[in-house]
Amino acid sequence: MRGSPINLTQQQPAIMAENLPELVEAYIESARGRLSPLTLNNYDYFLSHLLLWWAEYGPGFGHRLGAAEWAAFGAWLEVRKSTRSRKPLTKNHQNRTLALCRQLLRWAYRGGYLDRDFSSQVPTPKGISPLRDAPSVEDLVRLLDCAGETRKPRRDQAIIALLAGTGIRRAECAGIEIQDIHWIGDGGRIDILRAKGGRPRVIVFDAACGAYLRRQIEEVGRQTGPLFTGWRDEKLSPKGVYAVVKAMCKAAGIDEMGSGPHDLRRLFATAWVRALPGLGSAALLCKQLGHTSAAMTTKYLRLGEEDQNRGFASPLTGGDNVLGDDRG
Repeated sequence: MRGSPINLTQQQPAIMAENLPELVEAYIESARGRLSPLTLNNYDYFLSHLLLWWAEYGPGFGHRLGAAEWAAFGAWLEVRKSTRSRKPLTKNHQNRTLALCRQLLRWAYRGGYLDRDFSSQVPTPKGISPLRDAPSVEDLVRLLDCAGETRKPRRDQAIIALLAGTGIRRAECAGIEIQDIHWIGDGGRIDILRAKGGRPRVIVFDAACGAYLRRQIEEVGRQTGPLFTGWRDEKLSPKGVYAVVKAMCKAAGIDEMGSGPHDLRRLFATAWVRALPGLGSAALLCKQLGHTSAAMTTKYLRLGEEDQNRGFASPLTGGDNVLGDDRG
């Protein structure tokens, strides 16, 4: 009785992707009502890598997009340079691009654009993304000092203080209206009417951060309208907030340690957990950062061995010493 022969010419399933640009456009359009404009712009930017690569190499593949072609795209990303910084794309950037490609394929399958889910064909970047440390408190002092030397010192110091003192996102920071700030003594709360995902949320701030906010409000000389403006007195964009922080990091000599608003968000999260350890505190931090899961919040923490030692607890030594001094 003969068994089944080995098939060495088996064809992997693939998409005939002549209309890939139209599929990406439909995907972006489908997300328009549920995602913020900033998030949509990021989606558009990350997926532009796919479209640029496909326009150049798709015809040579006969517009066939399967596992081998996705692997070629992954290899192309590894040598691709950013159109913004002109530096090679980081592992995080590559990973985000490929993750969005998987998301695109899953959406296309669920929406009936494809007859199966091809997302498993999209590779993951080779290597491990480096874990960047958060700036220290000393770095924050230097940032505030450098911000005090700019052409708009009160604005720039308030931006740094707000990002590091509340963990707010840069798009949320850029969108703050003065009338959305509610004072409770020297601190208070800020109503974020359109946070990530289009949901409203509330952040709180203390007196230290409040002092910088009050000086900025005095500087703009009104009680309504955008808190942060540019040179033409127009609302500062999220890119403008990023540019302020980037410039301050460079001036303070910490552009390798902290290069943008997200690094100050990590600094805030780490300081919170160090000052208020415990599950209850972690839940409050999650709320302050606007996360829907504690798992996402933990990605922002930069805790080291010293934090492990400080927070260490064991049933052998905690409460009643179960070993006792006379046990061997």
